[in-house]
Amino acid sequence: MKYRILAVIVVLLAIFNINVSAASYEYHISLGANFTSAQCGDDLTQISGKLNMTADQLNTYFNKNGLVYLAVSDDAKTQIRISAFTDNFSSAVSDISLLDDETLNEFMNAVSNADDGTVCVLSNNERKYIQVRNTLKDSGGIYTVTQYITICDNKTFYVSCYNDGEDTSSEVQTAFESLHINAISPQKSNYTLPSVLTIVGIVVFSAIAIIMVIGIIKSNTLTKKKEQNKY
Repeated sequence: MKYRILAVIVVLLAIFNINVSAASYEYHISLGANFTSAQCGDDLTQISGKLNMTADQLNTYFNKNGLVYLAVSDDAKTQIRISAFTDNFSSAVSDISLLDDETLNEFMNAVSNADDGTVCVLSNNERKYIQVRNTLKDSGGIYTVTQYITICDNKTFYVSCYNDGEDTSSEVQTAFESLHINAISPQKSNYTLPSVLTIVGIVVFSAIAIIMVIGIIKSNTLTKKKEQNKY
């Protein structure tokens, strides 16, 4: 009896191999024709050349920094990067829309070090973002870093934009306006009645077949034991 129960369980597990899929996300951003872009897993040869890097170096950069998307303008003066990280806070919150005003302000203070009025909350395509903007200067000149930060699908998304000049460029603003980051619900199994009956039939047939095989094995074993006892 134990063998029969085990056989049925094995068959059921083999046929109904159920994968519990968590929610995932999708994103979309539109840029001008003067941008070269790549997603994680793409061939990075073309875009790495614009950054004076090898494809392997850029691939390592993608992996280390959680990059899912990178775009570079033809003149290399504008870059847009999208990174996604899972941390304790994003795991607990799940989505930025679930934060009340007080917690949203705490999140805003946590992700920014700016105290000069360059931090604010924006709404874009039905999603809230924390905008952090800083103007910096180095040997290459003056440039502006604008980050748009949100929480979706238990991940913190950083949309980091770099452009030359003392303010966020119109190209970056237009790109952000086109940005969509949305959670995708897990797909539900929709078995029809005929498919269920077919699966049940396979289960029953397979279970009987396995039980028969086990019976044959036991029968052969008993036969061998009887033959051995004769000698």
